[in-house]
Amino acid sequence: MTMTTARKGIRLGMIGCGLISHAHGRAVATMSDDVRFVACANRTLERANDWAKEYGCDNAYADYRDMLEKEELDGVIIATWPIDHREHIEACLDAGIKFILCEKALTILPDDALAIWCRAEKAQAVVMEGFMYRHHPVHDRLAAIIERGQIGTVDTINATFHMYDPEMAVEEDEDRSWRQKSNAGGGVIYDFLCYPVDAANRFSGSLPKKVSAMGSISPQYGTVNRLFGWVHYDNDCVAMLESSRKAVFGQRLVITGAEGELGLDQAWTIPGDAAITLTRSPAFIERVAEVLPVEFSGSHDGRLIDFPVFRRQMRNFVDVIKELSPAKINLTESVINSFTLDALLRSFQEGRVIEIDIPSEITDAMPQI
Repeated sequence: MTMTTARKGIRLGMIGCGLISHAHGRAVATMSDDVRFVACANRTLERANDWAKEYGCDNAYADYRDMLEKEELDGVIIATWPIDHREHIEACLDAGIKFILCEKALTILPDDALAIWCRAEKAQAVVMEGFMYRHHPVHDRLAAIIERGQIGTVDTINATFHMYDPEMAVEEDEDRSWRQKSNAGGGVIYDFLCYPVDAANRFSGSLPKKVSAMGSISPQYGTVNRLFGWVHYDNDCVAMLESSRKAVFGQRLVITGAEGELGLDQAWTIPGDAAITLTRSPAFIERVAEVLPVEFSGSHDGRLIDFPVFRRQMRNFVDVIKELSPAKINLTESVINSFTLDALLRSFQEGRVIEIDIPSEITDAMPQI
């Protein structure tokens, strides 16, 4: 524990005061120990002032660089557009911040992700990508089942994240969602597809080798609004990944092995308890299913920003700052995800299979499942 932490508790700063920032603000508000947001920054000062008032910050800033210069912070949460993440992360590292929680997707370019990894390694800093779904115990249960060999060798993974968008907002409307802005990193790739990619890369137990993808571009916004691809891994596992803004809401994850299949009907934004369906085939054309409940209690008001997984994520981040536990998501995994997402995009754009060339320093540091 640092002297700053021992003397004043955990002092957090927020960069970006949009919708998802409130999930982190609410999470900290529920914590009983000495941790709070002391400052926030947003390009619109009025919004920063409102956020500061709601979550008890001492100061609000229109320029995040002023906040980093003037405030004594133990950790920073970044809740800005993906296109800006590298700039904001590196500014935090330049300011001596050792603990950073950055909303997904970490970056939109693999070279940016690699640069962040190198900077964080040099600074001995922790940069944790904000995949809140990883903090739901159902995903640890999936990992444990696979690790114990209960479904045999993983052969295929199917993962989807769909959410219909009627694309009614006009392009000239600057207040439309960042998801509808190509210059913010919008579209399905860095908002939705990143979840299936993260899960597939984790549960395959191997490195991605090559990809192929097809999709479509929104004529309204110029964003990639549909992308369907497969990923071939070094161990011959194959993942089929889907994300569409033209399909009804769906978040299914299916992991199939030689001896069984694991299914999760809502895999990414889980409001509370969950259930895994474990299916086996004792004989030809027979399928026997067993439901494995996974409890995860916690009150919420029905809105995503109040889901218990955000509280669990913040608990992990604070414990990392206190040196009580490692980050739930390793930065190396995030870099591999970035290379995979970029390869899928290029495969769609170029209409060919793309080989993935991940630098050796990253592959050498790849964590186990």
